[in-house]
Amino acid sequence: MFDAAYSESDLLRTLHQLAKGEPVMWDETLLDPSTTFYVLGLAPNTARLSVRFFWQNSFGFLAKNLESHYQRLQMVRPAYEKFPTLPIWCLAKETVRRPSPGSRPAEPNPRLGGDLLLSVLNDTPYPATLLNGVVLRIRAEHNISWGQASIIKAYYLKNSQNETLKEVMDVQLNESSTYLPYVLGRLFSVLEDIQQKANPGINTTIKDRYFNAASATPAMVFPTLLNLAQKHLAKLNKGQAVNYDKRITELMGHITETLPARMSLPEQNAFQIGYYHETQQRYTKKEDKQHV
Repeated sequence: MFDAAYSESDLLRTLHQLAKGEPVMWDETLLDPSTTFYVLGLAPNTARLSVRFFWQNSFGFLAKNLESHYQRLQMVRPAYEKFPTLPIWCLAKETVRRPSPGSRPAEPNPRLGGDLLLSVLNDTPYPATLLNGVVLRIRAEHNISWGQASIIKAYYLKNSQNETLKEVMDVQLNESSTYLPYVLGRLFSVLEDIQQKANPGINTTIKDRYFNAASATPAMVFPTLLNLAQKHLAKLNKGQAVNYDKRITELMGHITETLPARMSLPEQNAFQIGYYHETQQRYTKKEDKQHV
């Protein structure tokens, strides 16, 4: 049984030491990186159990691969998220929609958990079903959660060879990036904030109506969004309007090419990360002001 006296940071610190090949004394037991470690994956099969996989390697190899996985997942998170890491089952849950009241929770792809665990154990590319499930959920909900942003970041850091794309798959906001999909995601977040300031308590925001289209077909959507922003700015006081206008101008200055008629899936994911980073940066600033 897990001892509540040990925190999650204690576990991560121990994992880091094992990953470096250093023995660790844990609860009066010496953990040796050279010790052989076994993982047996089972799956239900009608009235029986079937073996999905049998994995074995050293404890140190396991720790190194787990640490690499958790490092790729690191992402700035909302203040209400209490735990710094996401276990495998949480990652799988991010691929299915939250149940409506009174309905049964949806279950992830039955193969995803095992495939994902194997990729982590072996430090190999993540399964495509992980990203596909997250993409479908984002499109359905017109939003990107901490867990989904973490998955997108980890997926491209491990699976992609596109260095420009990987540069924006960072823990927090990259203000200097001029990668167009990322900048457009940031801009969308600012435009949404302007609308909410101009119309407090609004039921349907531009995120509800345009989030998917803005990430997929920006040339068609952003002229409309920028036109709406000017109308929203007119409702704000002069100081607010000037500040937001500066933000829009600053981000537009990062756009050095014609808006594309259509963006690829990796570009749409970069847009979503840009939106997430910009939004979390805004919330972080609000929290800092409250604690001053």
